[in-house]
Amino acid sequence: MKKTIYIFLSIIMFLVSCKKEEKKHFYIFNGKKIDYKLIKSNKDSSFINGYGGKIYPNGNLEYLALFSDGKVVDSLFYYYENGNVREKGLMKNKKRNSWWIYFHKNGKLNKKIEWFQLNGKVLKNQEIYFDEKGNIKKEPSYYFDVLIPDTLKVGQNISRINNYVSNLNNIDTRYLSVIIENIYSESKVRNDTFSDGSSSPFFVINSNKIGKKIIEGKIEEKVLKTDLINKDSTTLTIIDQYRFFRKEVYVAEKHNESEMEKYIKSEFEKMIKKINSNNR
Repeated sequence: MKKTIYIFLSIIMFLVSCKKEEKKHFYIFNGKKIDYKLIKSNKDSSFINGYGGKIYPNGNLEYLALFSDGKVVDSLFYYYENGNVREKGLMKNKKRNSWWIYFHKNGKLNKKIEWFQLNGKVLKNQEIYFDEKGNIKKEPSYYFDVLIPDTLKVGQNISRINNYVSNLNNIDTRYLSVIIENIYSESKVRNDTFSDGSSSPFFVINSNKIGKKIIEGKIEEKVLKTDLINKDSTTLTIIDQYRFFRKEVYVAEKHNESEMEKYIKSEFEKMIKKINSNNR
């Protein structure tokens, strides 16, 4: 009996000793040491709170993420087997969200993709490719800038789509419009459409009360393309596609005009003068 108890205690002490000697895993990121739990299978990540990572057979990281109750809640990094980052970005609701950055195996920048979550789906909203020197390749890239000041005033605020680059090329005509939900009062909400005939259309955001506000809108791109069938006939193709934007701003009763607001206002006045001059 004593011998049995001794063997049993020895096994327990051995298991405890093994647990204490379990190898700790860490990763140095931007000079900071990050301790993480090793993930060997999908079941291992089910209850992780904190950093977790999976490694290649050579010991280098395959991926690293911050978990909460087994779900990735922040940044997610994927790596090549040689240790270089393959891609990195944010996760939301178990899906890619916002801008992700992708690299070649040699560590050079490959592309950036904006993943936009809308109605439970994830859309590839913008995609920017880079050459070997890190310069943007206009083809096959498609992207845009949305000029919305961080602080808006109560009432009407002028904003603008800028630097719109499309993936629809070799076309005859292109029309851009901005569609945005404007709240005028508690009982009056309207989808307004803005277009000025340019590739950088202005649009108006109406703010009816002070506080934080989420601006959501979409850019409608309509292109017309004609193809010659023979000497006497052509075909007309109309293509519609949409890009989306979302930004959190603060609405104040009064505020100092920002540099962006001054720029937008100046460009808008130039457009009005040009229109008035052409109408004379």
